Amino acid sequence: MKTPKALWAAAAFAAVTLMLGTVASSAQPVPAKPPVAGAKPVAAATGRAPTAVILFLDRGTVLRQSTVGKGMYAQVEGLAKKMEADFAPENKKLQADVQALQAQAAVLSADVRQAKVKELETRRAAFQKKVQDRQAAIQNGLGVARSQVEKSLGPILEKVMVERGANLLLDRGLVVLGATDLDVTATVIQRLNTSLPKVVVTPVAPKAPAKPAGAKPNG
Repeated sequence: MKTPKALWAAAAFAAVTLMLGTVASSAQPVPAKPPVAGAKPVAAATGRAPTAVILFLDRGTVLRQSTVGKGMYAQVEGLAKKMEADFAPENKKLQADVQALQAQAAVLSADVRQAKVKELETRRAAFQKKVQDRQAAIQNGLGVARSQVEKSLGPILEKVMVERGANLLLDRGLVVLGATDLDVTATVIQRLNTSLPKVVVTPVAPKAPAKPAGAKPNG
């Protein structure tokens, strides 16, 4: 029988912080600008696709170095530590009861021993469910905060592209070699710091799974 050691610590923080990495990457694509009245499309005039004007963005750096990104990381870490503190007494008691059963196992009858094992397994499963629900709540709250960052990033990226006359924005990780003046990461961070310096990560309890159609209520 496994003891529930550290059911939340690394797993909880790794799971929720992993979503942060999608903040900038999940920003909506920059919509194409309508053509100027009377202007002919380049492709129609030349028979070729327009020349690509490319900019680069390091999404990971935006999240690590922006004020809002740092704040989100700090809040998630704080929520994970609070979760550990909240569940520590129950976790400690459960471990102690498991160790006590292991010490008494030799002198207990098979029926009594099996009943105690079943009780501890039920408690362990219930405890793990509470931990998982808290993790899910933190992830849900982070998702809400992420949507706010996405809304702020979209207009920033669009404006930068217009200012630079670009028609393509690539993740820096996809670029093997490129001129440093094509990297707009610092500009995006600066503008994001101004437009959205902070979002609050508030845990949102997961919704209960929907009951199958036709299922009768309990009781």
